[in-house]
Amino acid sequence: MIRDFTRLSAVVIHGRVRTMYRKCPYCLLAGLIWLFGDRLLAADFVPQSEPLNDADEIAQQAYTAAHGGLLDNALSRRQGRDVSVVVNRAPLAMRTQGRKPGVQTFDTYVNNSPSDPAIKSLQMAILTSGKTKGTGVLLTRYADPQKSATLSMWLPALRKIRRINEPSYEDVWFGTNLTYGELVLRTPEDEIHELLGLGRIENCLEVMQLEPWERSRYTLRLPGPQCAHIGKPVYRLKSTTRFKNWWYDYHISDIDQRTFAVYRTVYYKKGEKIKTVSVDWQSLDQPDPRISYPRYIYAISHQDGKDSMVFVPRNTISLNVELDDSYWSEETLQGYAK
Repeated sequence: MIRDFTRLSAVVIHGRVRTMYRKCPYCLLAGLIWLFGDRLLAADFVPQSEPLNDADEIAQQAYTAAHGGLLDNALSRRQGRDVSVVVNRAPLAMRTQGRKPGVQTFDTYVNNSPSDPAIKSLQMAILTSGKTKGTGVLLTRYADPQKSATLSMWLPALRKIRRINEPSYEDVWFGTNLTYGELVLRTPEDEIHELLGLGRIENCLEVMQLEPWERSRYTLRLPGPQCAHIGKPVYRLKSTTRFKNWWYDYHISDIDQRTFAVYRTVYYKKGEKIKTVSVDWQSLDQPDPRISYPRYIYAISHQDGKDSMVFVPRNTISLNVELDDSYWSEETLQGYAK
């Protein structure tokens, strides 16, 4: 988790005076994959008359709900003043009055049903603000599990397409305190699961609480704590990592008994709480209640107070839009900001 994010996800631009680093948006792919996912071989939703008692089945259902891709395609793109944002705030010891959090806006496009049977999914992410505006990524994943994904990145400053490797589980995502393992790479088989019991959401889901001087035009509309989930019945699942010397020993998650949405996950190391991730899952009004999206993701590291938030306004999302497969292309990346 501590590995230097810049080393893995920056493009080095050499100049006469100094070397500049521009963060690459592959990080956004983790978010868009988590938002709408790849199509999995998931069974049709069957309402449960009684709560499940199999911890592994609960973990698999939660994974399908978060990564299931039970839609043909899904887009999240700016609508007027509404746009998806990632906000990163420094640890408490480094915060000074006048220091604003880092903010980046983005659009995402996911195609889970390409016409080419050899392709499993096509996914794009494009940064839409700041010095890296127009930088974009196209990820092509193939039906053949032995064939590696193809990742192309458009860099407007260089006017070039570059290809980069996929990250490791513990690498941090977009400078946040979230990891690629948490958002994308970790599967139920990577952990040992234990059902601690049934419960209910007892308090509001936390959000980033900004001081007036920390706000900018993109953070003025961040939501407050989500209290609408209070009282919802959940499974309380303990998941212990199978990896040795890992950044956490286990985590405990509250998982909706109906939709299998994971509302809150608390990570522990040597018995101490080290991080909490809260997710405000919201329905997309589809027949299968597992089809939802994370309106916001908020993560706070308890040891230093560093926190991060991803916010996706509902009206930025469109489902099953009629777009030709050719839209998911390097040509679209190169012309997106024009």
